[in-house]
Amino acid sequence: MTRKELNLAIFEGKADKVLWQPRLETWIHHHRANGTLPDRYKDLDYFGIYDALGASVRYAASAGIESYTDPNDVEYRSEQYEDHYIVITKTPSGEIRTVYRDIWEDGKLKNRRIADFPVKTPQELKVIIDLVNRQQFRANQEAFKNAADAVGHRAEPTIFLSSSGFTELIKNHCGLLHTYYLLHDHQSVVEEYLEACDRRDDRMIDAALQLPCKIFNLGDHATNEFTPPPILKRYLIPRWQRISDRLHKHGRFVHTHWDGNSALMLPYLLETRLDGVEALTPEPMGDMTLEQIKDAVKDKMVVLDLIRAIDFLPNFPMSEMLEFTKRIIDMFAPKLILGISDEISQVGEIEKVEAVSELVDKICGLAD
Repeated sequence: MTRKELNLAIFEGKADKVLWQPRLETWIHHHRANGTLPDRYKDLDYFGIYDALGASVRYAASAGIESYTDPNDVEYRSEQYEDHYIVITKTPSGEIRTVYRDIWEDGKLKNRRIADFPVKTPQELKVIIDLVNRQQFRANQEAFKNAADAVGHRAEPTIFLSSSGFTELIKNHCGLLHTYYLLHDHQSVVEEYLEACDRRDDRMIDAALQLPCKIFNLGDHATNEFTPPPILKRYLIPRWQRISDRLHKHGRFVHTHWDGNSALMLPYLLETRLDGVEALTPEPMGDMTLEQIKDAVKDKMVVLDLIRAIDFLPNFPMSEMLEFTKRIIDMFAPKLILGISDEISQVGEIEKVEAVSELVDKICGLAD
């Protein structure tokens, strides 16, 4: 069985093996850019490194859905300064500005993060509503085929859909505090925005269903802090149920991304009707145990990842990481796509990734 075949079989409930699918993009990019790839990987391309590890690839084939707006309706412009970067977005409803803090090293941009969010008032949120309402989507069959062909036998393609409107409000538009200030003081406007996001989801899924893609991800980044149970129940669970039901009618699978502290949300997982959950982070990196996660998913949901990213740091013993990984496999297989919650960092030890490959091969054999 190939890694691609096993990837899909796990979601179909037909698998009897574990798929090892770590996200190595950040690690590979960092070490290639800095000339620090180990000798055994220096002459290998991106996919060659995965093949050397006997590992599957999660998102290399996420292509085929194009987003666009009418340039006559939405105008973007930017201003670059020494240590910050400003993006100005203008729609018929008004103008907003996002200020990013830039970190430079030896003349290269190393990091860019939002320093000042664009939305603090209901009127500024109206600009985001206008922007969301104007977003359109189309399927690009050629882009999907090219990406899927490049990945080949290594994985069943997985395509990103939208994050939830609520977590996008936190991550991109308002920040955590101002999201909750707006919700408290101007609930009707926030809910108008969320309804616009729901309609955008539908337009995006219209395009997605034109592609022969079987697995989709909702990059929600749900956490206790972002989406505690009252928010989860009112705004996110109905969205997940609606999206799941629609995709299931067409024989597709969908999972969400929960990273960070998620213990308060775990009891609601099965209510979502999603097929899986990605990046749950066990303690001490997160706030939940493997036993709590297993109690939440039962034998009904696919769990993606579960090995903590901190386990790959030099100060964490190899033996403890391997013992923890064996516990994960024993508890969650075959509804398991083993990976790192959610990526190995630049300073993570690739030797530990190699050791997990050997462990999986010993337990059930690595897929081809």
